[in-house]
Amino acid sequence: MSLSVKGIARKYGGIVGGFSVVKGIFSGSVTGSVSLRAKLESLARQEFSFFYPSKCTYDDGWAAFEQTWSHIRVRIKLNPDAGISVATMNDLKSKWKNRIENTWNNKWGCGRSDEVTCPFTFEVQWVNSNEHHAVEVKQCGEGEFCRSNERVWDVKDDVSIAHEFGHMLGNRDEYKDDNCPNRTPVNTGTVMDNNSPNIPARLLTRFADNIGSNVVSLT
Repeated sequence: MSLSVKGIARKYGGIVGGFSVVKGIFSGSVTGSVSLRAKLESLARQEFSFFYPSKCTYDDGWAAFEQTWSHIRVRIKLNPDAGISVATMNDLKSKWKNRIENTWNNKWGCGRSDEVTCPFTFEVQWVNSNEHHAVEVKQCGEGEFCRSNERVWDVKDDVSIAHEFGHMLGNRDEYKDDNCPNRTPVNTGTVMDNNSPNIPARLLTRFADNIGSNVVSLT
């Protein structure tokens, strides 16, 4: 997890220009052995959640996540249908976690002038309680088609899971749909359109805004 000392000091200590770690971050009081990283993480860690209304005929969306500077963690509780074995669920958890994190991680960073650029990283955490999102895991019968959405994932699904994760972060669909003639943008070639691994900077703007920073290239 990357952390910008100057960025966090600026955002959470109201400090601009030069600053003192002891005065600006530890409020001038340091006794014994202390961890700067632990203090920075505690200052930067925030919980976010919000509804985003549908622009179509489908259900409204629910976004929720924990953000610690440029690291975003989403706690997900999976509720499998009866008959789905523990071994299958363990395989799915590994596959889905890898798919999501490989798609979203290290595509862009955040930073401002004279600050360290920190890559945006995303972490899926499977939990049994205190979840940001609860997801039903469905196992369709032979010949049935079960299309995944933000709240229901099919055991045979893989590629589109990173798209559904995007909804958990507050992003809308971007594919063309005759039921949604006014949807815009569409046909964007992004993860929110055709499940590609393309993550445009605009999908990360809210995370930069949350910490008073900017989305910047990692190259």
